[in-house]
Amino acid sequence: MKKTLVLAGVMLSLMTLQKAQAQNMGSSYKTALGAKGYFGDGSIGGINVKHFFNPAGALEASLLFRSHYVALEGIYEWHGPIQGARGLKWYVGPGAELGVRSHGHHPRNDDRHDDHNDAVFSMKGVIGLDYKFTGAPINIAFDVNPTFRLTPNTDFNFYAGMAFRFAL
Repeated sequence: MKKTLVLAGVMLSLMTLQKAQAQNMGSSYKTALGAKGYFGDGSIGGINVKHFFNPAGALEASLLFRSHYVALEGIYEWHGPIQGARGLKWYVGPGAELGVRSHGHHPRNDDRHDDHNDAVFSMKGVIGLDYKFTGAPINIAFDVNPTFRLTPNTDFNFYAGMAFRFAL
C-alpha cells in the first residue's frame, strides 16, 4: 500500500512537471524571471520578473542597480499579438520607479562630511516588443521608456531597455 502511494505521488509529480515544461516550451508564458538593462542617460540594470494575470495584462517588476543607486520599478503592461509572428507581442503601459541615491562620504578641508542620500521617484511609460521562443523557455524584450523624474529634482529622459528572461 505504501509503495503504491509513493508510486502514485511520483507519477503525479512527473505529469505536473511535464505539463508545466510543455507550457514553457510553447510560444507564450505566464511568468518569466531574468535580467533587464536600461541604456540612455547612464546604464542601469538588475533582476527582472514579468507575470501575466491574463493573456493581455502583465506586471513587470525590477530591482535595479547602478553605482550609488538602487531602485524598485513596477510597470503594468497591456499586450497584443502581432499577426503572422508567433510568439511576438507588442506592449504599452504606465509605471513608476522608487530609488535611493547615495552621495557617499566626501571629506572637506574642515573635516566635516557631506554624507547624504536622496529619494528618487519617477513616473514612466513603456512601449515595446516581447518575444517568446517556441521550443525553448527563453523570452526577450526590447522597449523604450519615457521617464519623468519628480524628485529630488525634475527632468525628462528616454531610455531603451532590453530584457532576457527564463520562462518558469
